[in-house]
Amino acid sequence: MTVPYGEESKTSLDSPTTSEVYLTMTARADAKTLSGGRSFMRIRVNGKNVTGERLVNKNLNFTYGDGFKASYWSQNMSAWYLFFSPDFVGYDNPKLSDHILEGNAYVYKFNVADLVNRGAPNEIIIENIGDEVAAQYTRPEDIEFYKAATIVISPIKLEGKGVDVVQITKEAAPIRIIVGKKSVVTLTIKNDLPGSITDVAISDAALPYGLSGGPIKGKVEQPIPSGGSYTVSYDVTADRTGTFTLGAAAITFADTTGNYQKISSGTVTLTVI
Repeated sequence: MTVPYGEESKTSLDSPTTSEVYLTMTARADAKTLSGGRSFMRIRVNGKNVTGERLVNKNLNFTYGDGFKASYWSQNMSAWYLFFSPDFVGYDNPKLSDHILEGNAYVYKFNVADLVNRGAPNEIIIENIGDEVAAQYTRPEDIEFYKAATIVISPIKLEGKGVDVVQITKEAAPIRIIVGKKSVVTLTIKNDLPGSITDVAISDAALPYGLSGGPIKGKVEQPIPSGGSYTVSYDVTADRTGTFTLGAAAITFADTTGNYQKISSGTVTLTVI
């Protein structure tokens, strides 16, 4: 992603369904040489500003090799500090006298768990406010410097950690049977969101040739409350020998904000002897 002077760029990223969600990016201001830095990158997730308290992978304050101290977050500009650099290496190089003593100059990791729609697309906006910074200068060369300072981000992504806040599991018991016998397939939906999930619809995979039964499809009649679960089962009969993979089951549902999400279970292997 690149963001020219005075402009903003948008991208859509799917969020994992985990309890912890982080926006991570490697970012710099494009420059021919290492040229210090300024706070001129604004970030919004679904319309909400990403502010100083959300940075989790490094301290807000840092120190250049010459002893100059600065902060990654500017409250006055409501913007993030970027280094003017031709690459993502220079200010992390300890051989250079001007390197960042604490290291990790270019990578930013923000806690955005309360800003994202889990399991659904999210709008990420990066704004280059170099024009606001340039307005503080009168020398033409300073203004031209900021006009050339395109923000370069590579990569940018949403990462998850912790448990899935909504889960669907698929199990079969027994998993080893003989021809003519049955195995019971069980689907369990667990909701650990802070509110109920509604309009829950299940779509289980069709059975492979050699097995017969009725995979579950349809709506769950009642909302699943926070901390609650829903379980449904059906029989599968073995018609011939072999090793069979029962495909993933999927659910769609609406979370408490009204956003629809879709998640899937794992697969199950059934052996018929």
